[in-house]
Amino acid sequence: MRLSKINIFILIIISAFKSYSQDLEPRSLSVLPIGGNFAIASYGYSEGNILVDNALPIDNLNAKLNNFVFAYARSFKLFNKLAKFDVIVPYSFGKFSGVVYDLDSSTLKNGFADPLARLSIVLIGAKPLKISEYANQIDKKFKLGISFRIRPPLGKYDKTKFINIGANRWAFKTTIAGSYSFTKKIILETHLSSWFFTENKEFFNGNSIKQKPLLSAQFHLTYIFKQGTWLAVSFGQSGQGETIVNGIEKDDLQQNSRVGIAFAYKVAKRHSLKIAATSGVSTRYGANFTTVLVAYQFMWFDKNSIKK
Repeated sequence: MRLSKINIFILIIISAFKSYSQDLEPRSLSVLPIGGNFAIASYGYSEGNILVDNALPIDNLNAKLNNFVFAYARSFKLFNKLAKFDVIVPYSFGKFSGVVYDLDSSTLKNGFADPLARLSIVLIGAKPLKISEYANQIDKKFKLGISFRIRPPLGKYDKTKFINIGANRWAFKTTIAGSYSFTKKIILETHLSSWFFTENKEFFNGNSIKQKPLLSAQFHLTYIFKQGTWLAVSFGQSGQGETIVNGIEKDDLQQNSRVGIAFAYKVAKRHSLKIAATSGVSTRYGANFTTVLVAYQFMWFDKNSIKK
């Protein structure tokens, strides 16, 4: 029985540290010229507690995390639609602390987390235009898009450790997103997503873990000051995602919600900054973190995209 409780505890830690279901991402349906390249570097600091079942022998479980993210994105034409590909490589280090079986415990972790790659397509509301044609386009009020994200198990993982940065399992995320422009400056955007996970057969001490699909919804209201400068407020809700340890289903239904605010500012023609903050509103299991993020973006376009 003790092993089972500890297994649940480890799973919650892993889910809190590596779950991307509640990443709030406004402006995902932004219209971009094709042939665009975007290099992004960001730093985020997260701090808060991790909520577990009261029956577990764990108290005052919290974490302080530092996350560096390096990303690249490219816009292009696919099946005569506007598409974008992006890849994210995170590096994390942080401290976990708590009281386990009445003993003060803490651990430090650092290393590369599992990378992410995503393909996004705008199905309705945007044409794949070169930058020379972009200025003359007529902006559509309604946009509809889809995306597919994959998270391969390439992050740092040690099956002999309780807490790991990598998850040692594949994860896949499907998303459908829609946006509506009430005016040229005010946009409402909605995302509906689901994460799917493979089994981790090399869980701690020879155990295995499965997880049911994790569902999420996001709502974003954005005000655009000018091209490249905007402010967004966001709300996200996730649920389901129960876990199965060694074939035994656990009563750990995920019910988490977050709010966030983000501000992007165009510093120069090719340079922009983004500042964002998110915080948990209610959490049944998992991470109840407050996160502050600062990101820098540099963009450039292919020569054949600039030519008329």
